[in-house]
Amino acid sequence: MKTTTKFRCPHQSLEAMRWLIIQLPGMFCFYLRTRRLVRFFFLVICLLMYCEFFHYYVVLLFCKWPVLKMDTAQLPIKSKPLKVMILADTHILGWKEGHWFDKLRREWQMERSFQSSMTIHNPDVVFILGDLLDEGKWCTKAEFNYHVKRFKKMFSTPPGVETYVVTGNHDIGFHYMMTEQKHRRFEEAFSAPSVQMVEIHGKIFVLMNSMAMEGDGCSLCSEAVEKMEKISFQLKCSQESLSKKKIPSACKKMKKLSYTQPILMQHFPMFRPSDHNCSTPDAAPSAEKDIPFRPKYDCLSQEASKQVFKWVNPRLIVSAHTHHGCHRVHDNGVPEWTVASFSWRNKKGPSFLLAVISDTDFNINQCFLPNENTVFSIYVTGMILILLSMLLPRKHHHVTNCVDLSDKSS
Repeated sequence: MKTTTKFRCPHQSLEAMRWLIIQLPGMFCFYLRTRRLVRFFFLVICLLMYCEFFHYYVVLLFCKWPVLKMDTAQLPIKSKPLKVMILADTHILGWKEGHWFDKLRREWQMERSFQSSMTIHNPDVVFILGDLLDEGKWCTKAEFNYHVKRFKKMFSTPPGVETYVVTGNHDIGFHYMMTEQKHRRFEEAFSAPSVQMVEIHGKIFVLMNSMAMEGDGCSLCSEAVEKMEKISFQLKCSQESLSKKKIPSACKKMKKLSYTQPILMQHFPMFRPSDHNCSTPDAAPSAEKDIPFRPKYDCLSQEASKQVFKWVNPRLIVSAHTHHGCHRVHDNGVPEWTVASFSWRNKKGPSFLLAVISDTDFNINQCFLPNENTVFSIYVTGMILILLSMLLPRKHHHVTNCVDLSDKSS
C-alpha cells in the first residue's frame, strides 16, 4: 500500500487565526535570531524608546513628594496639604534665535519631562514662574500665537490640575521694553494679570509681575502697585477677622478669605547681592556665584523688596530668572527658593520643585531632569552592544508554515 501525507494550511478560518497568534512569538524570535538586519533595527528601536521615553520615567521616579512633620490624615478636605509643582524659564525658542534641531530637541525633552512628571507625581496645581517664551518680547502677533499654541500643547495638564503663570522679562520685555500691548496679549493668552491673588484649598498665593515693580510710576507699574495695595488691605482685613478683632467698616466691602499667611510667586528674586550664599545642588557654578546682581535686572531693587514684604508679609517666596537654583533665608526670617531653568539650553542640570503646603507649614524637594551626559552614554553603550550582537553567528532553524494534519494509512 502507498502511504500518503496530507497538509492543510489553515487560511481564512478561526483555526488559522489561533495558530497564527500562537506562532507569532516564535516566528519573531526566529527572525530575531537568524536575521541580522531585523535584530539590528529591533534593538535600535528599543534603545530609542528607552532614551527618549522610558528614561524620563525612571529618573523622575526617584523624586518624591516631601513630607510634612504634622499628621494631616484627619484634616478636613479644605485643610488638606496642597501638592504644588513649580517650574520656570522654559524659554520656548522662536524663529530668530536657535538652530532648528536644538529647538526640536529641547522642546521634546521638556515635554517628555513635564508629561512624565504629571503621570508620576499628579500635582494639585502647577505654577510656571515666567520666561515661558524666549522671543515673546519682540515677536509678532502671528509668531506669538504660534509659540503659545506650542507651549500649551507641551505643558498641558490633566483635568482638575490648574496651571498659573507669572510674567517674565522674555515674555514681555524688561521694564524699558514693556508695553501695554505686549502685556495684554500675554495676559489674555495665559490668564496672567500683572498681579493676582488666588486661594486654592484655603492656601493663599500672590502672583506678581516683577518688571512692574520699577517704581517710576509708569502706567503698568501704577496698575500693579494699586492691585498690590488692594491685596494687602484684603489680607489685613482677613487676618483681623480671623483674630476676631474689631473689623474696620471698609473691610466689610472686601471679599472674605480664610486667612493663611500667603506665598509669593514672582519671576525676579528678591534683592540679594549675588548667588554667593546659594548652596543647592543646582546652584550657579563657582565662577558665577560672586558676580554682583544688578537691581531691576537680576533681582528686585532693595526698595521694591522692602515694599513687597510690607504688602504681602509672605511665609515663603518662590522666584526664578537666574536659571540657577538657590535657597536662602532673608534677614526677616522669610525663606526664598529660586527655581532653576527647566530647559537644557539654559542649564546642564535642569530642575523643578515639588512643594507640599498646609495652612501653617510647607516642605520643598528639588527634582532633577535626566542628565544629557547620561543619555549620551546610554546611546553610545547601547550602540556598541547592538553592533557586537551583529557578530553573533546565524542560527539556522526551520519554521513550519502549515499545521500538520497528516493522516497515515496503509
